[in-house]
Amino acid sequence: MIDEVTLEMVLLQLIPFLITVFGLHAIIFKPMLAHLAERERHIDGFKGEANNLQDDVAAKVAELEAKLTEARRESLAERNKLRLESKVAEAEMLASARAKAEVIIGDAREALAGDRDAASKQLQATARGLSSSIASTILGRTVEGN
Repeated sequence: MIDEVTLEMVLLQLIPFLITVFGLHAIIFKPMLAHLAERERHIDGFKGEANNLQDDVAAKVAELEAKLTEARRESLAERNKLRLESKVAEAEMLASARAKAEVIIGDAREALAGDRDAASKQLQATARGLSSSIASTILGRTVEGN
């Protein structure tokens, strides 16, 4: 089977191999595994922190959206209030203007009625004078009007 020389050779080659494996483990693999584990812990920590920050941002965005919605609601209420006030003011101004216009129209109608009556009286007097003059001319004698 395996002779003694071969076994001795395998053992002699196995010793430097094992020393090399343990040396690499102590010098390279152990620090590298520790570094990778530390890196993994940092990554997990950063992920957790990022999740917390996202949650904070989402909460602040929701809060700002609520404030914006409230501000929009208040501005809509204020706009409707101002619109109603302006309609009331417009109605009051129109009523006042109509009342003033009615007074002016009434005064103008009274003035026109007075002018019409005066013009009518003047036309009647002129018509009497003209009719007396025409009758006097036609009859050839003086006719007095009533």
